Amino acid sequence: MSYLRDRAVILKAEPFREHDRRLVLFGRSHGLLEAVARGASRKESKQSGHLVPFMEVEVMIAKGSAFDKLAVARVVDSHRRIRQRLGALTYTGAFFDLFERLQKPGIEDTELYHLLQEVLFVCDQLSEDPSIERTKLLLSASTLKLLDRIGYSPNLTRCALCHDTLEETEHRLLPGDGSIVHIDCYRSIRASQPHVEGVSNKTLALVRFLRTEPLMNVLYLTGTSLDFADASNVISYTLKQTPLTREPHGIQ
Repeated sequence: MSYLRDRAVILKAEPFREHDRRLVLFGRSHGLLEAVARGASRKESKQSGHLVPFMEVEVMIAKGSAFDKLAVARVVDSHRRIRQRLGALTYTGAFFDLFERLQKPGIEDTELYHLLQEVLFVCDQLSEDPSIERTKLLLSASTLKLLDRIGYSPNLTRCALCHDTLEETEHRLLPGDGSIVHIDCYRSIRASQPHVEGVSNKTLALVRFLRTEPLMNVLYLTGTSLDFADASNVISYTLKQTPLTREPHGIQ
């Protein structure tokens, strides 16, 4: 029997059969992983209540013909504080759900692993729950960084039609894939896409900030609830071009 060793973040844990638990993890060296923790649902099990989402663990996984089995797991960081704050729990849970559904097995990416670590670090630092608007903005910023890494990032500097720089004060956001176009360029396709939203330069500047700045800086960003909502809206439209089969579970 062959074994795989990695350091990983637990994305999801769910019941499997009567007493087992299926873990979905993202490994620093192996990317998306699945493993069954045998007997983990038994009260007397050493793994009962031990391996839960948001934990960072070192694992050894036994490769199987039907499914892989968790042979050894050692908790590196439990990130216990996240489960003690509703806002942190909601944000991290929503992002991990989206993250998992946009991954494919066998793709290694240490930058994605570092993004998961950054999300967990930010939530660990929260002294109190952020407002719902800022929580949504944190989720949007994390989503944008994820999309950048997996190749679905929006073009925030040039018109999707003429490819000139976006320098006007107002632009149009196409609902199909989140593309941003000049007002003049939009007129040529208005008949086929009559329902669009406006995007100001102020909103674009905020989205560009979210793309490049560490997530920790989002906690100290000043702005109105409307500013935050407009930026989050641009990023949510970009998700329409990803292979998601259902709307992301998010923050309502």
